Amino acid sequence: MLVKGIVFTALLASTPIAIVATQDPSTPAGSALQRLQQQQQVQAEELARARSELAGAQAELARLRTQLEHALDALDTTFAPQRDRNCSPSRNRALLSHYRWLRDEGHGERAAGTLAKVVEQVGNDVNQRNAVAWDLMTDKDTVGRCDDVALAIAQKMEENGAREPHHLDTMALAQFLNGHVEKAIDLQQKAIAAGGNGDDFRRRLRTYEAARDQLAKTQSLGAARGETMVATGTR
Repeated sequence: MLVKGIVFTALLASTPIAIVATQDPSTPAGSALQRLQQQQQVQAEELARARSELAGAQAELARLRTQLEHALDALDTTFAPQRDRNCSPSRNRALLSHYRWLRDEGHGERAAGTLAKVVEQVGNDVNQRNAVAWDLMTDKDTVGRCDDVALAIAQKMEENGAREPHHLDTMALAQFLNGHVEKAIDLQQKAIAAGGNGDDFRRRLRTYEAARDQLAKTQSLGAARGETMVATGTR
């Protein structure tokens, strides 16, 4: 019992010394712990700086967005349609360019509002609308770039009951260039039935019908390939 007491007392006496020894910076374990704490402090400071920079960048982005919205508001006011319909061609081109920029930069809601202004700017005369829509689709400076504008004008023509052969011909081309093949065929057939018997009318109808047939063929092939892939996968 005396020996066990001496050993127990020795253990109790040595334990605090051992614990203190492991925390002593002069020991390898103490140095490692100190380096770890320093690294953690550095990382915490870097994280705090990064968060501060991110907050500053977000605030700057919000400020720039506000400035952009104000600038676009000013442009919308500048490009408001003139009620007297005596706008110069340069003004019409500027409004169209403004719409295209909004569309291409992803300002969908503003672009839709500006497109409505473009259509309004053209005026209510059906022949004027027809001429503008046709030029947008065929002129070398706008071909392929303003088909959606031509469609908006053509749709307004249809809403207002345009039924002359050359009007229907324009409306059909606008529908076709925007991917509405069946609608284009229907309008072109109506144009021919209304008296548009020129070769150009019939040639465009054949083009639309050929596009429809090709689309149907492509869809059929795609469906067949899909079935083949499914069948192959189950074998």
